[in-house]
This record gives sequence, C-alpha cells and structure tokens, in this order.
Amino acid sequence: MKRILLIIVAVLFTVGTASAQESRHAIEITTGYVGIPISLEGPGFGYGWNVGKSVIKDYYPYGINVGYTLSLGKRWEVSAQGNVHLNMFVLAQYPMVPGCDPHDPDYDFDADPISTERIKEFGYAAAISVRYKWLVRENFCLYSALGGGLTFEYPELPFPYFAPVGIKFGKGRVYGLVEANISPLNTFGMAGIGVRL
Repeated sequence: MKRILLIIVAVLFTVGTASAQESRHAIEITTGYVGIPISLEGPGFGYGWNVGKSVIKDYYPYGINVGYTLSLGKRWEVSAQGNVHLNMFVLAQYPMVPGCDPHDPDYDFDADPISTERIKEFGYAAAISVRYKWLVRENFCLYSALGGGLTFEYPELPFPYFAPVGIKFGKGRVYGLVEANISPLNTFGMAGIGVRL
C-alpha cells in the first residue's frame, strides 16, 4: 500500500511539473529597494523634516513583496501584490542658529546634533498591474507592465506602477523573475521567484 501511494504521488508530481507552464495561477515572492514611495511619505526628504530634525544615516528601506498572478492566455497576465518593508534610520535634533526668529527657525545642520533617536518603522503598500508578454520563448518571456497602487502610511499616497521590461525564466513549477520598475512596492527594480500552482 505504501509503495502504491508513493507511485501515485510521483505520477501526480510528474504530471504537475509537466503542465506547470500551462498553469493559470502563480504565487510570486520578490524583494527590492522601496525608495521613492517612502521619500514621498517624509523620512527620505532629510534636512528640515519634522521641524529641525533630519534623517542623517542608517536608512534601509528594503521590503518583501508577495503577489498573486493570473494568466489570461499566452500574452496577458494580471498581478496583485502586497509589500511590507522595514524603515530603519536615525533622527537627529540640531541646534538653532543664533539670532533666528523663533517662529521661523533656522537650524545649523553643520553642527553636531543635540540628540539622536534610532527609529524602526514598518510600512505597507499594495499594487495591481497588467502584464503584456511581448516576447515568449520556451524557457523565458519578456514583458512590460502598467498599473497602480497605494502606500499605506501617513499620508496614504496613490502611486503608478510602471515596468518597461521584466523577464520570467524557467518552464517548470518554480521560475525566476527580474523586473525594472517604478511602483508603490519598489523603485528601480525587484527580483525573486514564482511558483505555478
């Protein structure tokens, strides 16, 4: 009985692997540099943010994306993705320049900070995009994507999703993914793996 069960599992795995390329559903896990969406929310602006405080170092806005992709035929896909990222930075308080108007403060950012505070914050974003595969080969495809999404921090910001070029490679159940993009999830690009279901 155990041997029969192992044979059935092996056959199902073989059939599933062989038909993975035709699967309509996939889960993708990617990572990349968040960058622009975070800078629009505040910390990335640096000098003058939050009345005389400035982000001066240790800024690591990297995140993890988890997405679901639905294939709509040979050329088209729809992708929905969520992002969580950890912002780590140091916030420094600088002295005021002598003689400045207290109601319009001017801070001496060349001086040593009066105090510093190490901050860690989680951020979130979500996006949906449509992919068009303009070059399809047996082991890879090239595509472009267009869509939009939101960053769920203060303030909540809509943001476009634009990927001029991306590549998916691997015809089995597991495939690789590299994409150049500007989106609520990442700036400049992302890379990771996908699993066809």
